[in-house]
Parts: sequence; structure tokens; C-alpha cells
Amino acid sequence: MKDYQKVMLFLYPRLDRLADSISEIVTARAVASGMDRSDTEAGIRRLIEYLNLRRGLLFLKNEMDGMLAELSEEERYLLEYKYFRRKKVLEKEFSGTVFPHSERTYFRRQKRLSAKLGGMFVRHGLDEKFFSAFTDFPWMTAALERLKEEGERAFSDKRAHSTLALAARRQKRSSASSK
Repeated sequence: MKDYQKVMLFLYPRLDRLADSISEIVTARAVASGMDRSDTEAGIRRLIEYLNLRRGLLFLKNEMDGMLAELSEEERYLLEYKYFRRKKVLEKEFSGTVFPHSERTYFRRQKRLSAKLGGMFVRHGLDEKFFSAFTDFPWMTAALERLKEEGERAFSDKRAHSTLALAARRQKRSSASSK
């Protein structure tokens, strides 16, 4: 999976909030435009750029919702665990989910899911050309640079390695304690 695709995955849970924030910025700038002494046309162009960014974020959210709908429950769980890290979703939607394999299998499945998602991004039109439309906005390029410098851990919380519900590990512990 490419870095720009990972950035889109890490930002997915925040896309609605980002779009709402951009709406608030546009509204505030439009209201305050009467006090602005700069060129009116330049101000309007900037507002249009913000609105186009908002529209792009909403399109991205809609396409990613469609992508997630195509995934199996296990794949959505793996995606939620690795990229989104939304505690409420993990507790509510996947509360009873136990990954019935070893950690080694978990990493194999993550790798397979990564390859599948890479193809899905391209199929849904979320390719590098689409991502380049966001490069005018510093927070998106900063997220990409942060990912390149620090890796995937830059966006995920610092959970203990053992928080993944692995059935095999639990079975070993319970059988060891009963002996």
C-alpha cells in the first residue's frame, strides 16, 4: 500500500470533522470579508478553494464508506484496529470479536488486506492524482511527511502490543493456569 493511501486511511475517522471545520472557516471568512482590505477576487478564490477541499473530503469519505462496505467483518476489524483506532467502535461493533489465529497469522492477514485495499483505492478513483488535489493544503502534506518520517506509529495510539484479542493466546493462558 502506498503512503498516500495510508494517510487517507488514518484520516478517514476525522473526515467529517475536517469538512465541518472547513465550513466554519468559510463562513467566518465570508462574514469577516467586509473588514478585509485585500483584493476581493483573491478572497473569493480562497473561499472557493476551501469549498473545493470540503467537497473533495466529502467525496473521499463517501468513497471510503463504499470501500468499507465491500470488506468482510474480519477485514473491517483488522482495519479498525490498525488504522482507525476508534475505541468506541471497537467496543461497540467488535466487542465480541476474537481473532482466532496467532499473531503471525494476524500480520499475514494485515498484509493481504493492505494489498486488497491498495487495489480498491485505485478502483474507486482514489489514486495519487486524486490525492495530489489535497497537496495545496499544508495539513495533508504534513500528514504525509509525518508518515514518511515516523512511520505508521505516528498516527496510532501507543497501545500495548498485547491488546489484540487473540484467541490462541487466551487459550494458552487459560490452559496453563488450569494445570
